[in-house]
Amino acid sequence: MAEVLTLSQRSLQARIVVVTALVAALAVVASAAAIYFVTERSLGEQAEDRLGRTADAVIGTAVSGGPPWVFSPAVSSRVAVVTSSGQLVAAAGAWGAPFDDPTAVTGWVNSADLAEGDTATTTVDGYLMLAKAAPSGEIVLAAEATARTASLLRKLLVGLTILGGIVTAFAILAGSAVARTGLRPIRRLTGAMRRVAVTDVLAPIPAVGHDEIARLTERYNEMLAALGQSRERQRALVSDAGAQLLTPLTALRTNLELLVSTSDPDGPELGDAERDSLAADVVGQIDHVSHLVTELVDRARLDETATR
Repeated sequence: MAEVLTLSQRSLQARIVVVTALVAALAVVASAAAIYFVTERSLGEQAEDRLGRTADAVIGTAVSGGPPWVFSPAVSSRVAVVTSSGQLVAAAGAWGAPFDDPTAVTGWVNSADLAEGDTATTTVDGYLMLAKAAPSGEIVLAAEATARTASLLRKLLVGLTILGGIVTAFAILAGSAVARTGLRPIRRLTGAMRRVAVTDVLAPIPAVGHDEIARLTERYNEMLAALGQSRERQRALVSDAGAQLLTPLTALRTNLELLVSTSDPDGPELGDAERDSLAADVVGQIDHVSHLVTELVDRARLDETATR
């Protein structure tokens, strides 16, 4: 099963792309939501305005002396009137939703408690219904199906979703390109570090510009210079140690070989005094070598402290 990496475990380029995509997606969602809700509200206000004009036309017909349920041919919405006695009267062909339950309609109108000129709206069975109080005390009802508005909003939502996907994909591509371009100096610096680790060649990298990457490159070159100086001190220390230890080690080896040869029947014969003197020389030379080694170790520690 493949391991799922967290954002902090991914490469810097991947993190930049992911963050860019998230920011773009959030911006798209916020913009799309704002557009959708503004459009929805605008369509709702337009529908209420149409219903208001329809109600005004009905009221105008009643004021002119005609029956309130006889309407102008220009009025296409479903309309009805709640008389002052509480009876629901619908125009010809208007029976059905949302006026198919007169009790519910008149109950809503009564609960709205409308004064002359006041309006109230509600949604019933897929219709937006507006009620407006006429000067005669009657309540004019105008209703319009919400299916057309809902269809427009669905199309808008689909369009915004497609557009948001395109914008997000473009943001991902742009973020990837920007990340590759911006991280190129870091890749160059990483490659130089890898070459130093593999080839052991302390070649500095030219620092271009004055940004953070350039300063990082300068610090890297300073580190290489310090490492080169440390290596030079190490070489000098090794050379000095070899020169200082060569003479006492050579003398010690000669004396030890002489002592060993005295045990050979064919070797030289030494008296007790000479043997004791030679043994004392060996001990003294060992002490001298030990002292030199201690001094060299102390010098190495001092050089290490100075480098830090």
